[in-house]
This record gives sequence, C-alpha cells and structure tokens, in this order.
Amino acid sequence: MRRVFALDVLACPDCGGRLRLLATIEDRAAVEKILTHLGLPVEPPPPSPARTPAWLPGVREAADHAPDAGGHWAD
Repeated sequence: MRRVFALDVLACPDCGGRLRLLATIEDRAAVEKILTHLGLPVEPPPPSPARTPAWLPGVREAADHAPDAGGHWAD
C-alpha cells in the first residue's frame, strides 16, 4: 500500500526549492549539545501503548474494555 504524506520535508519553506541532505551527526555528545542548546529533550519519549484501530468496527470497544487474559498473544 502506498501512502502519501501532505508534508514535503525536502521543500524549502522560504522559496519552495528542494533541500539536500549534506551530512548526519552521529556523535552522541554533539547531538546532546545541540539539543540542549535548543532546549529540546535529549532522550526520546517513551512509546505509546498499543491501541485497537478505529477503523475496526465492533472490535475497538470490546478490546479496549476487555480484561487482560494474562497470557502472551502467541500462547
């Protein structure tokens, strides 16, 4: 399935031209220094808990309110 996103991250917000990736920063100390300077968190946020998809009719309500069976899904 092909997904189309409305945001083009390579479009320049000023002139609409195409941006090019020149380099990546892989040194953790440098990344932490930059993020700290910008006032951004250094550690990524914890993952959100899984949810039943809204497009699955009838199952969402039952799954969201069902008690935990206590077993692994593959058991």
